[in-house]
Amino acid sequence: MNRYIDKFTEEEILKVIKAYLVDGLSHRKIQSQILGLPAPDNGGGYVVMNILHYFNIKGDKKGILTSQNINNLIKNATGNYCMGLKKIKAYFLEETKAENIIKGLNTDNIINTEITTLTKQRVGQYKLREYILDIYEHKCALCDIDKDDLLVCSHIVPWRTDEKNRLNPKNAICLCAQHDRLFDRGYFSLDENYNIKYGVKADYKIINLLKHRNFRKPIENLPDKQLLKVHFDSYCK
Repeated sequence: MNRYIDKFTEEEILKVIKAYLVDGLSHRKIQSQILGLPAPDNGGGYVVMNILHYFNIKGDKKGILTSQNINNLIKNATGNYCMGLKKIKAYFLEETKAENIIKGLNTDNIINTEITTLTKQRVGQYKLREYILDIYEHKCALCDIDKDDLLVCSHIVPWRTDEKNRLNPKNAICLCAQHDRLFDRGYFSLDENYNIKYGVKADYKIINLLKHRNFRKPIENLPDKQLLKVHFDSYCK
């Protein structure tokens, strides 16, 4: 039994496999960029190497999915390698499904049982965040913060409370971490003209912080005004 498999989520493990089979990244880069673990020049990447070896993925398979069809590989694979490929295929299918939902396309023909519901949700969250950052041109809608690691795909009506609108791009706004926190906690919302509308908790400090801020509209899919009303009525009053 590989001692690292149970230490990471299914999503993290699949990201490791994908980074190796598709992107052709080194063990060290995957360990630092995907798992967020130290990967020194001497001996770095050991954790990733062990995860990949559990699925019988070694050096000859680095970047293999850039040149070979995954369905053909699955036909000829056995054991844990076959299982890993099937899960990666399921990961790809879930990415496609999420992209189709975001674009308003039909997803009835995409049936996926190889990965867990939690992993599917994580894939959907990632694809929505990717899309939202793109349409807001990788900048907070209320300030000039433009560093991706400081930007949040902020749901208007929270993910946990409205399954129907989870991947609705009109239910999300690109905000920096500070503005996302204030929005999420009901210190402010946006009115029907996308002007800042303060919640009852907003004191003069919060108002002074936000009073000169103007909403920067996305390239497409403006926030849904009805969902903004729900947000204000539910979290700001």
